[in-house]
Amino acid sequence: MVTKDKLILLLLIHFIVGILVGLFVSNKRVINESYYSSLTIPGKQSTVTSLSISSSVKIIDFNKSINENFTCMKTKTLLHFFNSSVCIHGIHKDAAVSGAFRESLSIWDEEGVIRILRLLLRYPHLDFIDIGANIGTYTMYAAALGRFVLAIECFAPNVDRIHRAVQLENISNRVVLIQNALYTHSGQYLRLALDTNNIGGQELDIVKKPTNNQNTTYNQSKENDPYLVKTIILNELVPILYARGVRGAIIKMDIEGSESFALESGSQIFDLFDIPVVQMEWLKVRSFPDRVKFLIDFFTKRNYVPKTFQCQLLDIKNIQVWPNDLCWTKGNTSCC
Repeated sequence: MVTKDKLILLLLIHFIVGILVGLFVSNKRVINESYYSSLTIPGKQSTVTSLSISSSVKIIDFNKSINENFTCMKTKTLLHFFNSSVCIHGIHKDAAVSGAFRESLSIWDEEGVIRILRLLLRYPHLDFIDIGANIGTYTMYAAALGRFVLAIECFAPNVDRIHRAVQLENISNRVVLIQNALYTHSGQYLRLALDTNNIGGQELDIVKKPTNNQNTTYNQSKENDPYLVKTIILNELVPILYARGVRGAIIKMDIEGSESFALESGSQIFDLFDIPVVQMEWLKVRSFPDRVKFLIDFFTKRNYVPKTFQCQLLDIKNIQVWPNDLCWTKGNTSCC
């Protein structure tokens, strides 16, 4: 009979082994950060051509300094071991996300972050793709675990805050940060809807006003407008994952109703890599039946099933009662 002390010891050993294996796998794949910097330096011979990375993809150069004053802080330690840094917005602009951080006391979406950390510990070969990174809560914790993180965020003020946090933690060798919006077409300019009280809840204008003849081409002089964002397709990020030796990843997707747009041109990510779990916000996309149908078809034909975070199977014929957030899981994978 296994005593309580022995059980705790076994669990601790399993926990530590998960961390060590994850760090080993991550370190084996580390590419010098200058390799990624070269992708964004015009005129410098780089690996863009050899990797066939689209010119629309904007990879952040962590060697560049950020000349902005942010409030940055060390975060709460989760699972007894993992903390990091975040740089937040003023609470009057971002009460939901930034307002949730109280240094060592609380963070944004703690339950979700712990869920992802536990999954990464359970599957040491998996890395993390953060689609809709916001100010980088999930990104920074996953990198603190030692995993490679591909983070995608289109809003420049959020990108700058992740940039600074990565520099503070000295983890540029574990994070590739992309400043683009994921959409069905690459190279277009779309506008974010302004929400002065909830920066994290900003969405593409086209999410609520989809039209076939919408003009998405804007004057190039407006490129510095943080509410004007350049699009890419998800498949354009495949070369980066290959370059980092990624075999598989857990995906968190929270892009304010654009989830179906991202996946319409994202099949290669799922066909070429092991993606056992996708944690997805369902709150906004549920209002658009055509997008809901696409998402259900996309996942079910790849043998995913929708579940609650308590691992209860969701009824595809009764989507009206689905929660605001859910997991798509493949095979015997659990998101609990």
